[in-house]
Amino acid sequence: MSLSASEPLRRWRNSALHREVDTDRARWVSRVVLAAIVAALPFAAYLLQTMEYVETRYALEGLRVREERLLESERRLRIEKAVQEALPTVESRADRALGLSRPRPSEIVVVTPAELARRSPPGPALPRPAR
Repeated sequence: MSLSASEPLRRWRNSALHREVDTDRARWVSRVVLAAIVAALPFAAYLLQTMEYVETRYALEGLRVREERLLESERRLRIEKAVQEALPTVESRADRALGLSRPRPSEIVVVTPAELARRSPPGPALPRPAR
């Protein structure tokens, strides 16, 4: 192999390059990342606190809505109870469901408490509690 005049002399070989780690640059990047994390911590704490506040507000509003529904339901049930306890309703149900009818005036007997006490036999004595 002869070298021609146009080809320069090469005194190196092509080999894989090994790049040195720049410790100053790595240290600078780690410091910047650490500073960003430290700077973001108060903001992250604020976000967490705000999110907790919002969740609590939603839960509170849900409980208020539930309370309103329960109060409305209670009001309706009280009205229904009053309707069911009304004398005309009781009389009509007794007539329809149980087959009861209003007594004739001759079947009505009025008993005073004094007559009731005279006619009733003395009840059994209540047992005394054991000591």
